[in-house]
Amino acid sequence: MAAIHHRRRFVLTTAAAAAVAVSLSACTAVVHGAAVAGDRGPCTHVGTQMLDVPANSSTEPQIRIPQPSGWERTPELEQDGSSTRLALSDDDAAVIVMVRSIPEDDPTVIFDNFYSGMLIGAEQEGLSADLTRTPSTVCGLPSETVSIAAAEPAMGGAPNALPSDDPFKTVAVVAESGGDTYLIAVVQVGGSEDPAQQSGAEIVLAGIEVLPQEATAA
Repeated sequence: MAAIHHRRRFVLTTAAAAAVAVSLSACTAVVHGAAVAGDRGPCTHVGTQMLDVPANSSTEPQIRIPQPSGWERTPELEQDGSSTRLALSDDDAAVIVMVRSIPEDDPTVIFDNFYSGMLIGAEQEGLSADLTRTPSTVCGLPSETVSIAAAEPAMGGAPNALPSDDPFKTVAVVAESGGDTYLIAVVQVGGSEDPAQQSGAEIVLAGIEVLPQEATAA
């Protein structure tokens, strides 16, 4: 159990550090509207009860995530930082939603900075991990999935690494809402050892809805 909590802390800390890195490294000249890639909808519907993610301001995007059976809101995981908006968990598996306003409007730059921030966060945590990136869209908005898995052991010693059979994923979405640009990161931690938990986490990640204020899901 301690190892699970340690890996969870690693992924959350890394994702949070990456979000901060994006906001600190972004340029200050903002052209509002550039973050939206074409038409916003339709969103992917997964046929599961949806849960509204609380917003900290009237300009934050409307965010909803699926709530699979057995997954409950977990307040103690929502205290990990000012960016954390909501956490769901099912025993050893959890999904955490982070939202951060950033002064950058180019999704490519935002995702590059987020990925670099996750690499730096992994190094700072002293854990060896391989990160891969997969571009996509969420409700028509630019998105990227970053998968974290154990790195191959280095010559001459075994690194402090994530288990090879326990990968983690973060779905990052860029959206402009209310005149501001936001990075939304939905982080999966744990659950891959239990097929039911892994299925639940996959449902959450597949059914994320992110819509700017005044928009409605298709």
